Amino acid sequence: MNQVLTQAYHPLGEIVQNYYTAREAIKKLGIARSTFYDLVKANEIPSITVPSRRQVFYPKQRIDELAEERARLVGEVEQTPERFVFVLPQRDDLEQLVGIERMYFHESIIVSPEEQQEQLSYNPEAIHVLKDTKTNTVVGGISLSPLKPDVLEKLIRLEIDEAQVKPADYLPYTADAPLDCYVIDFVVRPGPIATYYGSKLLQAILNYFIELLNRGVVIRSIYASVISTFGERLVKDLHFTLIQSDWAREHEAFRHSYVLDLENVESKTRFIQKYVRQRRNLERKKKAAQKPDSSMIVELDFPPPLAAVDGVPPLKQRTDLASR
Repeated sequence: MNQVLTQAYHPLGEIVQNYYTAREAIKKLGIARSTFYDLVKANEIPSITVPSRRQVFYPKQRIDELAEERARLVGEVEQTPERFVFVLPQRDDLEQLVGIERMYFHESIIVSPEEQQEQLSYNPEAIHVLKDTKTNTVVGGISLSPLKPDVLEKLIRLEIDEAQVKPADYLPYTADAPLDCYVIDFVVRPGPIATYYGSKLLQAILNYFIELLNRGVVIRSIYASVISTFGERLVKDLHFTLIQSDWAREHEAFRHSYVLDLENVESKTRFIQKYVRQRRNLERKKKAAQKPDSSMIVELDFPPPLAAVDGVPPLKQRTDLASR
């Protein structure tokens, strides 16, 4: 909760001694700016406003506590990274995932667990969650799937949003042709180690794309629309290309559509570089498997063909010559 304080009751010296500015708090916590304000929004970090200075401050005691908690949690999870698994969700996982989404998005664009389950009937692999098996807690998740071409086009043009995509618009992953996929949702649980969750989730997604490649499923492009500064920063860090940015709705400051070309062999993004390398390796192995095995080729050393002798055909030479 934000409190308005006056310098009459809180002299500047006391504020400086007991409070951090936003920049100081973010540096102390070692987290992303967007994560910091998510914690403020969730009332995990209280704030005060000094009207005369037009500045917001944050209690040092609370920030220091969170910094200690973050250091402890990061140390703990880094010692047991295997506790995090990237899995298809159960019903309880979907409910937790929706709970995280409600921390970020307006209710008008939230998709219920029931509808998410129906989406999975059309693409059983459309949703994955990152789960902490030690606490049985969903700490992040992604919803990504091929969609019907006309629906994908409307999303890219910002004519509709994700809540208007029907379960029947989802398509399964198939190996018959390269696929264009759309990110319906990408979230991590806010908190002191949200950045850690995000990096784990991104690595798990890349590993999943490699798994799909090994199954013969090739993803050509990934499309996404972003409505938050966190989402915008993420797609830019991954070198997505802006498509359109001229539409916004109520409860959204902006909406921008982006695309990531996974066939760009000149990309500097490590994510794409690894994907392209794996795809090339698989294509080389496939071509090698289609070539005939040289060890199975038998060369026959036939003698030169017989010539006619004194007008006698070769097939008659043996008997005719023997009788001479």
